[in-house]
Amino acid sequence: MTRHAAGGRSPGTDELVRRLAREAGHAASRGPPRNLVFAGFVAAALGASVLVVLAMIGARADLPAIAGSWILLFKVTGMLLLAVGGLRLVRAAMTPGTEPHPISALAPAAVFLALSAVLDRSGVPPAGARPLLSALLCLGGITLAALPALGLTLLAMRRGIPTRLGRAGLYAGLLAGAIGALAYTLACVNDGAAFVALWYPLAVLTVAGIGAALGPRALAW
Repeated sequence: MTRHAAGGRSPGTDELVRRLAREAGHAASRGPPRNLVFAGFVAAALGASVLVVLAMIGARADLPAIAGSWILLFKVTGMLLLAVGGLRLVRAAMTPGTEPHPISALAPAAVFLALSAVLDRSGVPPAGARPLLSALLCLGGITLAALPALGLTLLAMRRGIPTRLGRAGLYAGLLAGAIGALAYTLACVNDGAAFVALWYPLAVLTVAGIGAALGPRALAW
């Protein structure tokens, strides 16, 4: 069976799923452990995104002063929760017979960001300190930072056997977007929880859309 024949849709029969799973197991038994290789790709993706942020925008001037404060930890925690959820979805999408559960995977990040926005006392409006400009910088900065992470994530997913390629690309974009957003926390000077809860996820969804568009071609067998 060719990779193209898998298309972007689910396997037609249970036997096909089992066969794909066996092929995945055989492939994983050769060379380095797949988990270790995938962890390497994720680490490289984060490093690439950080380099893009530092080269494109630079770290915020007071980063050393706020390194251990809730201002930064809130952003990092929210994006880490989102990245963990995206990672769960990507790993499931790579394995035939394993069904991704986006609601349970993304719920921790969604609840954390929503509660933080409700309890926000920073005084920073949801549109940012400089309305429109702050939002555009956030969306553009995270998207650009996430692009190398998206490429590496799609490359890592080719070591598995994704079957619904559009959906797999979407999940790759979610993970890459969260990684890009995590890197962007080094530069972002808008510290309002409401701002982060609104514009960071919108940027991640933008990258997810790019991933969904690229998935059928990038992950084709």
